[in-house]
Amino acid sequence: MRDIILACVGGIIALAGGVYLARLLYYKKFGVIAKAEVVDSKSVLRYRGIGLIGRLMRVAKRVSHYTHIMKYELDGKTYEAEDKAGYTQPLKIGSTHLILCDPKNPKKFKFEADVSRHITIAAVLVVMALIFMARFLLLK
Repeated sequence: MRDIILACVGGIIALAGGVYLARLLYYKKFGVIAKAEVVDSKSVLRYRGIGLIGRLMRVAKRVSHYTHIMKYELDGKTYEAEDKAGYTQPLKIGSTHLILCDPKNPKKFKFEADVSRHITIAAVLVVMALIFMARFLLLK
């Protein structure tokens, strides 16, 4: 019974990785390449921990990640959209980057360099999850 449960966990991880991989491959195959310029950068703050010092409450703030407003042209139209990548360092304002836009919704995009790297990572995740699943289903 334990082996079946562990095999199911491996299957669920493989399925989730497969869905993510399919989405990345969609961007790689059907995405429209555009050159985008960083026009703004915003830090996203996260609040962590509550400490009592005397009668004062303190909440620690720290920068979690940065989002960027990207400006790009696609099919003669200019778009400004916020990225969803969440980089730990801000991109330089005015710098240009290649992005892959969703042809159905041009306001959705992914950085081209990230897509290539994440395809490799997701493929390895799926393969390892399938091996994990097979180990508990086949080897007893």
